[in-house]
Amino acid sequence: MFLFLLWEGDRERANEMMNRFALHIITPDLKGENCFKEVMAFAEIAIKSRSSVFQFRNKTITGKAFYYFAIELKKLFNLFNNDVENSSVLFIVNDRADIAYLAGADGVHIGDGDIPLSSVKKIFPRLITGASVSNPDEAIKAEKEGADYVGAGPVFSTLTKTDAGEPIGLDMLKKICHSVKIPVVAIGGIKTGNLANVFRAGAKGVAIITAISESKDPLSSAIEMRKIIQKLSKKCYY
Repeated sequence: MFLFLLWEGDRERANEMMNRFALHIITPDLKGENCFKEVMAFAEIAIKSRSSVFQFRNKTITGKAFYYFAIELKKLFNLFNNDVENSSVLFIVNDRADIAYLAGADGVHIGDGDIPLSSVKKIFPRLITGASVSNPDEAIKAEKEGADYVGAGPVFSTLTKTDAGEPIGLDMLKKICHSVKIPVVAIGGIKTGNLANVFRAGAKGVAIITAISESKDPLSSAIEMRKIIQKLSKKCYY
């Protein structure tokens, strides 16, 4: 690990990049009669903790329900972003670029089984687009096709996404970070105790699910994580 000092302009750009994608709060696959209420509660945590991104993910509900959830979430974020000066949370929809566009979301995050990234950028050019990757080749391909950021992982073992595959580890995360110029967001088993190592590897942000969903005090956990990330953002790891 090496620590390089940057010119002031470069440092500002690095911090801006980290702040934009620093902390993603992602919903787990909630279901049942309280699903909508729980999704909105997650969104409120993202808002109150001043997280960078709220990512709506749910593979258990119908497309129609997913659409209406996205519409209501967009209303909530509009209220917040209009009422709080100089503050905003990016609203990103998982998988469904069409719903992200129709709901007026800021972006979409796609995986291997979704519409190709290049097509998403062509059809929905205004959407911020993220892509899931697990190695440098996938990251380079995503960057070439127009991804604004990549989600790399799972970095550590996680039970949230049963189809996530084996952990890629910090060494692979570092290789991915060094292979592209766009921000890399680490996902999978991210906790307060491993944040520093993740950012030392070169990540510009982290995405969390169980750190919130399994916390006894989700809001306090999100705020604590954001504060740790803010301290780390004052250091430039390469």
